[in-house]
Amino acid sequence: MKIVPLYEGAEKKSYYKFLQEIEHVSGEEVARIKAIKTDSSLPPAFADRAIVQTPAYTPVPEGVYLLNDGTIFVSAVTPAPDLTGEMMEWWMIWHQLDPLRYALWNPEDHYDVKISDETRAQILDDRLPIRERGWGISCTISESMNGEKPAWGTLNFVEPAWAGFDNTLIGTDSCQFMLVANNVQEIGPLKYPILMCEMVRKSAEGKNEWVVAAWMGHGIKDGEEICFKLPKTVRAKLASEMPSMFIVHNHKEIGHLNKVLPAIYADQKDNWLE
Repeated sequence: MKIVPLYEGAEKKSYYKFLQEIEHVSGEEVARIKAIKTDSSLPPAFADRAIVQTPAYTPVPEGVYLLNDGTIFVSAVTPAPDLTGEMMEWWMIWHQLDPLRYALWNPEDHYDVKISDETRAQILDDRLPIRERGWGISCTISESMNGEKPAWGTLNFVEPAWAGFDNTLIGTDSCQFMLVANNVQEIGPLKYPILMCEMVRKSAEGKNEWVVAAWMGHGIKDGEEICFKLPKTVRAKLASEMPSMFIVHNHKEIGHLNKVLPAIYADQKDNWLE
């Protein structure tokens, strides 16, 4: 089993036993994701983004969409029948406390995670509901998309309502869990905004699935919506690289999490400080 480098003593942690081999996405699946040709009218407009939390939203077929407003939409949908909103609210903050925990999620691609002392204090603040401990924090991660050389990046997590979503819908069948990140990707000298939400929701077949909706070129800055339009040729080049491989990566790591998290949660949910 290929495993990212771990720090000395990681094998002594009580959760080291959950480090398991990850299944790869098949070549056929990778080709399917990359080859999808889609209708740019399907993704919800950024102004209508809160619809993704409701029963009215049917997850957009997977793919990378070049939109008429000069931006990009990314949709990923991964079966996750054994993940629950409660588990994910806990997992998304618990794993940030230790690089080994991050590696449990994807032992081939998750190299490191770093957080500030302030973020650590908020995650451990039991006066806050677990859901709220992840609002307004940042983490810096080192990961590869699918086995290549890892790169560092920062994720900025925000309260859903701050980003135009509805907090009262979190916990419903269509939005059992919701994570919202307001990020910036550096493209040469450009700082390209990306607003991404990830959710656990019940599928039309009645089973939970992991749904990603990401608006690339849109974001929130100083409380205001921003839109960064790129020429179609630039967007086409960008879309052919990172976004489609992100979808593949999402299938790989969420499929693995669906396999290992129920046992991790049952065994470790009260283990914050080890």
